[in-house]
Amino acid sequence: MENKRKPGYNSKEKTVLQLYITGMSENSVRAIQNITQVCEQYLTDHFDLEIIDLYKNPAIAEEKRIVFSPSLIRLHPLPKKIFIGDLSDTKKVILGLGISFKE
Repeated sequence: MENKRKPGYNSKEKTVLQLYITGMSENSVRAIQNITQVCEQYLTDHFDLEIIDLYKNPAIAEEKRIVFSPSLIRLHPLPKKIFIGDLSDTKKVILGLGISFKE
């Protein structure tokens, strides 16, 4: 028998994400592509994604204590979670964001 589960977000809450990048480096570009794909495929209309370039706003890195780039921070729903790297491990990102599947 085939698994008939459809991807989708079970929560009515919006997921609020901030992606901190450093310019358009390879890792930054990959992180943008990877998180955009995850959000569009699994969260559809249930997400807000803000991309913050630390080259353009260097003071934010110190203010928000961003040490690594790219860094993704899930602000909502709580608890806050931080992901580091280009987010290429889709399964790890999905599990970390708490995305579940509808039947």
